[in-house]
Amino acid sequence: MRPQSPQDCTAQRSRPAGIDAVTSIWMRPGVRYPAMLLMWTSAVAGSAFAAAPTAERSADDQPSRIEPGMFHLSFDDLYFEFESDYQERRVRSRSAGRRDTVQINKDLELRELLGFRLHGDLIDPNLLEFSAGFEFGMGQSRFHEDLGVFDENDSANGVLLNYDLSLDLFRSKPVSVHAYARRQDARIPRSFLPSLREQQDEAGVSVVAVTGNLTTEFGLSWSQLEREGNRQDLDDEREENLRFYIDSDWDIAEGHKLRLRFDHERLVNTFQGSAFDFDTTRTELRLDHEIAFGSAQQHSLDSFLRFNNERGDLPRDEFEAATRLSLTHSEKFRTIWRYGYYKFEQSALDVDQHRFDATVVYTPNDAWRITVDGFAMHEFASDDVDVDEYGGLLDVSYRKENSLGELNVNAAFGWTRTLTRGDGGRRFVRNEAHDLDTIRPVYLRETGAVPGSIFAHNAARSQRFVVGVDYRFSYVGGRVVLFRIPSGRIEDDEVVYFDYDYHIPTDASVNSIRTDFLLEHRFNFGLTPYYHFEGRFEDADNEGPVVLLRDHMDRHRIGLRFEKQHWSVTGELEVFDDTIEPYDAFHFTGRVALLRTPAHNTELSGELSRYWFEGGLDDRRVWWLDLRLTDRWQINPYLSLTTGAAYRFEDDSVGGLTNGVDVDVVFAYTRNYLTVEVAGEYNLLSYADPRDEGFGVFINVRRDLSHLIPRSLRASR
Repeated sequence: MRPQSPQDCTAQRSRPAGIDAVTSIWMRPGVRYPAMLLMWTSAVAGSAFAAAPTAERSADDQPSRIEPGMFHLSFDDLYFEFESDYQERRVRSRSAGRRDTVQINKDLELRELLGFRLHGDLIDPNLLEFSAGFEFGMGQSRFHEDLGVFDENDSANGVLLNYDLSLDLFRSKPVSVHAYARRQDARIPRSFLPSLREQQDEAGVSVVAVTGNLTTEFGLSWSQLEREGNRQDLDDEREENLRFYIDSDWDIAEGHKLRLRFDHERLVNTFQGSAFDFDTTRTELRLDHEIAFGSAQQHSLDSFLRFNNERGDLPRDEFEAATRLSLTHSEKFRTIWRYGYYKFEQSALDVDQHRFDATVVYTPNDAWRITVDGFAMHEFASDDVDVDEYGGLLDVSYRKENSLGELNVNAAFGWTRTLTRGDGGRRFVRNEAHDLDTIRPVYLRETGAVPGSIFAHNAARSQRFVVGVDYRFSYVGGRVVLFRIPSGRIEDDEVVYFDYDYHIPTDASVNSIRTDFLLEHRFNFGLTPYYHFEGRFEDADNEGPVVLLRDHMDRHRIGLRFEKQHWSVTGELEVFDDTIEPYDAFHFTGRVALLRTPAHNTELSGELSRYWFEGGLDDRRVWWLDLRLTDRWQINPYLSLTTGAAYRFEDDSVGGLTNGVDVDVVFAYTRNYLTVEVAGEYNLLSYADPRDEGFGVFINVRRDLSHLIPRSLRASR
C-alpha cells in the first residue's frame, strides 16, 4: 500500500480543525455572542485553507516549509480582544453676575474584536508578497451630557473594522510597486486634560524605478485623522491630506549628485474648539545639485532651486535660488560662501530679496574654535520700499580639560545695520520659532507686527494653531506679546512657528548689537558654576508716521548645578532687563532616582520658580511649581505596574491661581495566551474661571487564539 499523501489525510478529516476548541470557549458563561460568532466563522474559514497541500512536520515547534506552488499563505496571529472605555468629565465656568455653570459628560464604549494577521506570496516573494492584519467586531457606545438646564443622551451600535494591508510587487526588479492601506484606532493622552480618541486612515501606492545610477519614486498617498473627546464638538478635530509626489535621485558620478522633487498636496483642517477650517493646496518643485571636487574631494558646491505655490485660505507664491561654496583649505581653516535669491508674493505683498554671506572657520587646536561671518542683503517691496541690511558676527569658543574638570567659554558679538528708503510699507517674517508657556511673555521679534497677518503652525506646516483656542496675544508698546492657553493643543514649552507681516518706517536706520557670553566650569566631583549673558541693544532713527522704539534687552543667568549618577540639583538667579516686560526670578530644578533596581525604577523631578515682574505689562508676582513622578515596577514575571503623576501650581498676583493634576496608572498582566491591561487616569486643570476635571478607566483583554490555527497554516516561529 502506498503512503498516504497530505491530500488524502486532509480528505479523511470529518471535522474542521479547531472547531472543538472554539465551541468549548463559546459555551463558557458570560462570553458575548457576536464576537464568538465571528470566532466560529474564522475557524471554519481556517479549515477551508487547511485543505490546501501542506508539508508534514514531525513536531509542533518545527518551522513550516513551503512546498513549491502558485500561492503560499501563513497565519501569524489570531486573537480575541475586548475593550472598555469609560470617561467622566466635569467642566465648571464662572461668569460675573451669574451662577456657576456646570457641564457633566459621561461616555461609555465597549468593543469586541476578533483579529488575525497573515502573510503570503504568489509563486515567489520577489514577485508578489503581501501581509494583512484585520480586526473586526461589534461596538456599543452611550453618551450623556448634562448642562444643568437640559440633558442630552445618545447611544450607538455598529460594526468595527481596523486593518493594516501591505503589498509588494516585483521587489527585486528594476521597477517595483508598494501599496498599503491601514486604519488604526488609539487613545491619545494629554497633559492635565482627558485623553482623546484618535482614528487614522491611510492609503497609498508608490512605484520605484531603478535605471543605472538613476532612482525615481512616484507616489500617491491619502490620510485622514479624526480626534474626538467626550465633550462632542469642543474636542473634535479633523485633518485630511492628499498628496502626489515624485522624488528622483541621480548619482552622476562619485561625489556628484542631482535630485528632483515634486510635491502636490491638499490639506484640510477642522480645528479643535473652533468652527473654522483651514484649506490649502500646495505645489512645490525643488531641484538640488551637489558636487565635490579637489584632490581628496574636500571642497563642495551645492545649489538648489525651489518654487512653491499655495492656494486656498492662505495663498502665496515663493521662488528661491541659492548656491553655497565650501572650501577646506586645511584641517584648521575653512571658508563658506553663499548667495541666495528669494521672491515672495502674498496678497498685496510682493518682495524680492538678494543675500550674500561669507563665513570663515578657524580651529587652531582642539580647544579653540573661531568663526567670523559677514552678510549683506538688499530687499525691494512692490510698494516702493528699499531695504539694505549688512552686518557681521564674531564667535569664539574655548573648551579645555584640566586637573579639576573642564572649562567652557563662549563669546559672540554681532552687529547689524538696516537702512529703509521709500514711502513705507510692509515686510514679512516666515517660520519665526518661539517656546510658549503661560508665565514668561514671548514677543514677536519685529516691531509693528500686523495682528491680522499672524499665522501660527508647527514645523511641518501641517497643523495650524488658532487664536483664542491655542494661544492669545496682546499688542503693547508696538510689540506683539504671545501667551499659551493651557487648555489648547500647544504643550508647555512646545516650539511654535509664526508667519506675519510688520510695518516698516520711511527713511529709517537701525543699528542693532547682539552679544552672548557663557562661562562655566564642570568640576570632577559634580559641581558646575556658570554665568550666561545675552544682550540686544538697538538705536533707531526715522521719519514718518511709524515710530521705531529703542528695543533693549540684557539677560543675566547665574547658577550652580550639582550632578551625581542618581540625582542632580540646579539653582539659578535670572535678571531679565527688557524694554517692555522686565523681571527678576530664581529657579530651582532637580531630579532624583528614588529607586533603581532591575525590577523597580522610581524617579522624581521638579522645578520651583519665583518671578518679580517690574511693571512692564503688569506689576505682578508669580510662584511656579512643577513636579513629576514616574514609577515602573515589574512585580513578578507576569504582572507589571506603571505609574506617572504630575502636579503643576501657579500663583499669579494678576492672573490668579492655576492648578493641574495628571495621574496615569497602568496594570498589565501577561501569562500564556492571556493579556490584560487596566489603565486609569485622573486629570484636573483649573485656571482663571474654568475648572476642568475628569477621570477615565480603560480595560483591554486579549486572548491569543493562535493555537487554533491549523499547523499547516502557521507561520514559521
